[in-house]
Amino acid sequence: MADLVSLSEEDLAEVMRIERLPGYDAFIHSWTAEVHAAEMASPDARYFGRRSADGLAGFAILQKLREPIVRLRRIAVDSPGAGVGTPLLRDLVDRLFETSNAQALDLHVRPDNHRARHVYGREGFIEGGGEDLLDEGMILTRPAWAALSRRISA
Repeated sequence: MADLVSLSEEDLAEVMRIERLPGYDAFIHSWTAEVHAAEMASPDARYFGRRSADGLAGFAILQKLREPIVRLRRIAVDSPGAGVGTPLLRDLVDRLFETSNAQALDLHVRPDNHRARHVYGREGFIEGGGEDLLDEGMILTRPAWAALSRRISA
């Protein structure tokens, strides 16, 4: 599996295919090509992904890039449970904190999305985040990221 790469409008068809896979409709919204294109053009957003031999294996969208607390808007993989999501999340978080002045990364995750909450918790996220997350947020601060055992032992 390739490393984390920046995505472009050429990747939108694959992004849209993944976010429309069965099961994601309960947890993430799908956007039109126009909404994705506008988001990609925003200086406050960036799309990342990991590729496999078959195409895009997963993607993530970061927003609020010029703010102290960056937002993980969406993360989705082609084959949940196939070992793509955790490396994608780790690479994304590492890239964010290693290449920016972000103080934290927050995200919205529904209370009934137990699988995602488990993964985020295992990766250092705790309950919290921006007020707009309506008590359904999780956050990873820069100090918590720096103290992660996977980072210390690396």
